[in-house]
Amino acid sequence: MARKPPSAESLKLLYVRSGNKCAFPNCNHPIFNDKGLYIAELCHIKAANIGGSRFDENQTDQQRKHHSNLLFLCHRHHKETDLFSFEELVKIKMDHEANFTELGKELSKEMSRQIINESSHYWNRQSNKTFDLPDLKIERDFNSGIFDLINELDAWIQEIQKYCDICARSDSREILNHDLEEIFTKLKLDYNQIQEIPYYENPFVNRNWEMHNLGNPNLFSHTSLCLNQLKVKITEELSANDPNNKELRKLLKEYRESFEEDYNNSYYYD
Repeated sequence: MARKPPSAESLKLLYVRSGNKCAFPNCNHPIFNDKGLYIAELCHIKAANIGGSRFDENQTDQQRKHHSNLLFLCHRHHKETDLFSFEELVKIKMDHEANFTELGKELSKEMSRQIINESSHYWNRQSNKTFDLPDLKIERDFNSGIFDLINELDAWIQEIQKYCDICARSDSREILNHDLEEIFTKLKLDYNQIQEIPYYENPFVNRNWEMHNLGNPNLFSHTSLCLNQLKVKITEELSANDPNNKELRKLLKEYRESFEEDYNNSYYYD
């Protein structure tokens, strides 16, 4: 006897709970495209036929076509999940459908509330701490937002670069020779004698040249790329959760352009 397909009611319920998306984690492949074409595949958690993945001979035909044994997947993930266990596919189905059912939404809201409460408790605990030597304690503003922290990090990186530039200038041949000459003069020594030392034996010629001219520039190039990439990634996540926020979209465009320009022009100093 030919196996009966799932009922229209089961398929309708399954579709509603799918959110018109492949159930595989982080896959956004639609079930129906904008033209109303069905472009996905119906997957049985326990196979409908003997020899299929996860086939259970004790399962009835009614159980096989029940919506609890079905989920929508794109072609790629339908093939990939052939090797998945029953437990793995059940978890994928439950996690995915939780995003589109009333119970799942309520649970998500409750989890969000718990996370917010835990975060609030954590930062309040930091604010209420007391320390020895309070005058020397580095203070933090625990109300700073993501972009406040990004801007602060940007500013501190610029400050570090300034310190490195100051060190590079103080290690320059001109500054070192000037300082040495002053010391020789105070000690009433003949500074000209130092000129007799070959440059390759003189520790005050090209002092820390590789660090200042190769190491530091490469370090700051990497740091800049990492920070700019982080800005893009964070803003992408925020935009995905708030797609109607025009300010985020504008900022994302700026960050992407900045990263691309930085990435296109970043090479090692050698």
